[in-house]
Amino acid sequence: MARVGPDSDGVGNPQLRSQYEFDTIKHHVNFEPAPTHAGQEWRSYPELPTSRDLNPDWDDPQQLAAIRYLLPNTWKEPWKSKNTYLETHYRLQREEAITLLRYSIKKFKDDPTMMDDDETCIYTKVFVRGYLMTRLGPMCQVQFSAERSGKKIRWTQTRRLTVGSLVVLSPANDCFKTICMPAIISDHRIRGGLDQNPPTIHFQWANLDDAIMDPNQELVMVEARFGYFEAVRHSMVGLQHVADTHTTLDKYLVQADKTDLPARYVVEHPEMDISSLVHHMPNSSSIAKGIVQASLTQAKESLRSYPVLGGFDSQLSKYTNLDNSQLGAVHRILTKELAIVQGPPGTGKTFTSVQALHILLESQDRGSNVIIVAAQTNHAVDQILIQLIKLGFNVVRLGGRTQNEDIKRYSMYNLRHRALPPSSRRTDKDYKTFESARKKNIINLQKVIDDVFPDDLVDPESLYSADIISKSQLQSLQADQAWAAAPLFGDQPSGLLAEWLGSQLVKVKPQDDKDPEFEAVESDDNLDLDDEDNDMELDDCIVDEDENSGRIEGKFLPIKHAWTGTNPQGYTEIDLIIHRELQKPNLWDIDVKYRGAIYQYWQKQLLFRHHRNFRHILADNARITKNLKINRWYKDTQCITSSQIEIVGCTTTGLCKYRGLLAALRPRTMLIEEAAETREANILSALYGSLQQLILVGDHQQLAPHCDTPGLADEPYNMRVSMFERLVRLKLPFTMLNMQRRMVPLLREILNPFYPSLQDHPVVTKDDARPPVPGMAINSFFFHHTWTEGLDENASRYNILEAEMVVQFIDYLMMNGVQASQITVLTFYRGQKKKILAQFRNKMKHWVPFTNVYTVDSYQGEENDIVILSLVRSHGPNGPHQAGFLQDENRGVVSISRARRGFYIFGNMINLAYASNASWNMWGRVQKVFERHGRFGGDTRLPITCENHRKTIWMSHPEDWVNCHGGCDQSCSDKMSCGHACGRRCHWVSHDKLICREPCERQLPCGHRCQQICGESCICNCAEFTGAYSHDDFMDAGTILEDGHLDLNYDQSRVAPFITPDQRRMDVVAGGRAARRGRRGARGHRRGLGYDNAGHVASSQNPGRTGFVRPGDGESYTWGAFDIQLDDEQRRMEAQKQVKRNSRQLGATSTLAIRDTFLPVTLNQRGKRHVGGGITSEHSARPSPDKDDDLLDFNDAVETTTVTMRSVDMISGRIGTDALMDTTAEAWDASATSTPTKLVKNSQTSNMPISGPHRATPLVLSPPPGPIESSLRKAQISTPHSGQADKPEWELSSVADTASVMEGGMAEDGEDEDLISL
Repeated sequence: MARVGPDSDGVGNPQLRSQYEFDTIKHHVNFEPAPTHAGQEWRSYPELPTSRDLNPDWDDPQQLAAIRYLLPNTWKEPWKSKNTYLETHYRLQREEAITLLRYSIKKFKDDPTMMDDDETCIYTKVFVRGYLMTRLGPMCQVQFSAERSGKKIRWTQTRRLTVGSLVVLSPANDCFKTICMPAIISDHRIRGGLDQNPPTIHFQWANLDDAIMDPNQELVMVEARFGYFEAVRHSMVGLQHVADTHTTLDKYLVQADKTDLPARYVVEHPEMDISSLVHHMPNSSSIAKGIVQASLTQAKESLRSYPVLGGFDSQLSKYTNLDNSQLGAVHRILTKELAIVQGPPGTGKTFTSVQALHILLESQDRGSNVIIVAAQTNHAVDQILIQLIKLGFNVVRLGGRTQNEDIKRYSMYNLRHRALPPSSRRTDKDYKTFESARKKNIINLQKVIDDVFPDDLVDPESLYSADIISKSQLQSLQADQAWAAAPLFGDQPSGLLAEWLGSQLVKVKPQDDKDPEFEAVESDDNLDLDDEDNDMELDDCIVDEDENSGRIEGKFLPIKHAWTGTNPQGYTEIDLIIHRELQKPNLWDIDVKYRGAIYQYWQKQLLFRHHRNFRHILADNARITKNLKINRWYKDTQCITSSQIEIVGCTTTGLCKYRGLLAALRPRTMLIEEAAETREANILSALYGSLQQLILVGDHQQLAPHCDTPGLADEPYNMRVSMFERLVRLKLPFTMLNMQRRMVPLLREILNPFYPSLQDHPVVTKDDARPPVPGMAINSFFFHHTWTEGLDENASRYNILEAEMVVQFIDYLMMNGVQASQITVLTFYRGQKKKILAQFRNKMKHWVPFTNVYTVDSYQGEENDIVILSLVRSHGPNGPHQAGFLQDENRGVVSISRARRGFYIFGNMINLAYASNASWNMWGRVQKVFERHGRFGGDTRLPITCENHRKTIWMSHPEDWVNCHGGCDQSCSDKMSCGHACGRRCHWVSHDKLICREPCERQLPCGHRCQQICGESCICNCAEFTGAYSHDDFMDAGTILEDGHLDLNYDQSRVAPFITPDQRRMDVVAGGRAARRGRRGARGHRRGLGYDNAGHVASSQNPGRTGFVRPGDGESYTWGAFDIQLDDEQRRMEAQKQVKRNSRQLGATSTLAIRDTFLPVTLNQRGKRHVGGGITSEHSARPSPDKDDDLLDFNDAVETTTVTMRSVDMISGRIGTDALMDTTAEAWDASATSTPTKLVKNSQTSNMPISGPHRATPLVLSPPPGPIESSLRKAQISTPHSGQADKPEWELSSVADTASVMEGGMAEDGEDEDLISL
């Protein structure tokens, strides 16, 4: 096969090709229409509208006739001439762009106090703040007020001041009476711009002669809500280019030639590689896998060089996945100069296009020719590009609006970084030259601004140089230069003029009037429009860093006066007194009270003298930035060529916007997806001279081109008629796909009235391919009702009962197992879309948020398993009957063709039948199909069928769904896992997720039967089941038992974690012996409460061991906030009485009855304690004086002790060494006949308070009878020494006072843990 290379007439020489590319780009960027002959005036119109275009004299018939001169779009017959054809579309495009703004200006002129309305936005208090010098040219920054809106504007969501929008400005004192200055919004910056108060915006002047330099000049700005200028701006310029270009396609587009000729490059090289059409072998299931693969390879090889002009072999259909209509479409795309392919819904238009492009690309040398692929929407462009990328072709995407992350990798920005090394720009002489010139231009502009707007006062030399003051006046100032005084205040300027102005010098107040804070928020209904309507893309001439972020950057030159003179009388130069004062040769002779007014006059004159130069420098900057754009596009063509790019993708707006770049690439093939949705002017303006083939793929029976301007959409201008539809209606040859692979046959029948030849592919007839809709016996239904519609604040329609019915139906489907992602709701009105989303959000909180609600216009090309269509329009059964958007057959076809498995319509059919003929022609045919299958609910009933009982019930109103749980109205006959019958109303939830409500009656281990319901945990209140017995009662932690038992009473808030008495006893026995041998317990072993780490009782001979701190030691505590005085003041007298009472009962019993009260304590990660409720246990024991390792040795004359605890520091799983603090009660001295008990007091005991919320409670021990009884009777309570009289008695003695008399002598050193002193 002879592979297709560059065109024979193409520029084969690299140098010549490079020069051609540069010249083509330069011609487009610097395009200036030249004066033309009579009848061709449109070819000389400027790119941007003039003041006269937008603000004509409405009383001048000649001007009105000029702006109203439009040619009819005679699309039903061939054009008389190419010039008429082009002029008609040019004028329609221009009128679409500016007519709504023109009428907005007229309304404002008639009523300058008007507020914003549905068509117009008014911005007041507009002041210039400076100029942003970017690589796109100079951009003026203005602040403004949006108070005329009367509402708070959400700038992150609104379509106001969108980049590319056309606005007009006029001085506030003129209000468009004589002055009208157009401008184009260039940067919709939110942060630091529109989010400020007052907000700011950047725009570019349409005419730089209008550029404002005066920051004090108040302007007014007007914007139209409709008529997006950027969408038509570049197509108008493109049409002027096409007027000078002859193409092989002219005969089809102008004369409607039906010769159906092959493209020239195909005639020259008719052999193509069509092997990619072979997808499988016929009857491969009965052939061995190896044989199948070999046969496939052989079949592909035979098609590597296939002569396509003669058509495809009839046997090819057995080897391909394409049906015969798709094969015919592929052949037309491969061969014809003008290839038109109509694809009804579900017929695989995109798949067919990709198959054809695959062959075209495989049949040419890689990188030898680029193919342009464009579509109306970014989404459609990205879809086809992704498939081509998967096939391995080199692709680049122009434009920055794609939201597809995979496609962003193939942007022009990323291609530059891959193709050009970082050093290429530094070695690019042209770029360096232009960039250097731009920077010098900015410096010159900065000098002008500094002269007029200095940081302090104007330089007198500048006034003299501008011929504002005379030489004598300048000399009079300079003569007193040596006497110039210092400024009175530090922030005031100094110098001659400051001295001359004196008290007349004032600081300029900034123009920063705040917008009022409105409570109401503007709800921009246009948010629901597809973003493709405003498909503005940042020019690729922006510096790399800025382009990637989408934010335009540059050097900002602020314009503002810092200081001026006072002028309370408002004098001007026309006042006689000021004029006389200005004539004085000596400025010091001017009266002081006039000097402020005269200085203001000088400032105005200086600004006026520099204004012309200011605008000239701005014009130079714009010219330099055009050279930068030429340089960038030229480098882009080199990147595309060196990277062997094969596909260039963009939107149809981009076809015109990047016309110079694309024309320089000399493409010979251009494919337009969604061609029937694209305006004819967008395609017509992109007919480059190198094109040999135009491929149009679409469906004129679906969405038509969009038109904002009323009156231009229909006769006689017909802007909604696409090139695709015009050529099909003129009966030019085209191929129609007729095999749909989307919907089940019954749904396809709904489309047959509009597509009679549409058939089903076998794939949709398989039972497992499109399973039935769960919970529905039928997969389509028309629910007719007469519920009345409403109108929201944005004049958009809604029907609240219909919305509720739709939401309840979605809930039912989801209860039957349908995933939310499988359901789509379509509606013609944005108001209804909002209502449905709000209803689901408020009433279906048990589901994840449902978001698949779309307007019909935004769902072109999409599909889903189940589609619910909400028609909205209804004024009851008797009308008035109105259809609105519903009578548009193109929209209607889209709405009824999106479903794969289930399609359900909710609406008022009576209204649609009587609204208009167009409405009846559309929906009457749909109704007949539903009626033929018995699926039209004329009695306002929707049938739903239970999956369990297969019973059908009918829903007539949203309230009918209240008792529906995903099933029918019967009771569930299934059994629960426990064996009980379910008994509920038919439901969708599986039984393992339900709770049985029958009585339980299970036999419990305690012998009783459960009294709960079956689905709940079994419970019995008996003690055997709960383990809670009567002797487990909790005692008040402050109670002291007086029945002769040994009572242990602990403070609730200061006890250690709970341990049992047995654990403590065992620990004491082991620990006490270990302590005397000097051994330590095992690491991590927790000792009993009241014993140190070695397990022995705390001893007075070990007062300084780590972790034990007595009161008065002067060391810090982890419980340093404890205040024993405040805590126990109320307990002091009661404790003293209790001590005396216990001393009289020492011999009451020989058995130790010990009741311990424990308070469980838990610690969080920060060491904070949490004290639980008291837990009491009781046991008895007989003392054994002969054993020193028993729990207690009652040879001690101990009456009372007080136990307190310090905070426990849990670090690395170990109790802190200063975990506890003990304070002791008094010790009783023995009699003379007994071994005296030494009362040991800490010499360092002080009156140091211990504050805190934790309270210490007395621990009362009842001593046993025996020899010590007599000695205890003679004992006296020790009187506290000085400094301790305010402490309770049990706190005065050291812990050692009681521990020293215990049998076994002194305890040795050991590690401390939980301590108790007895």
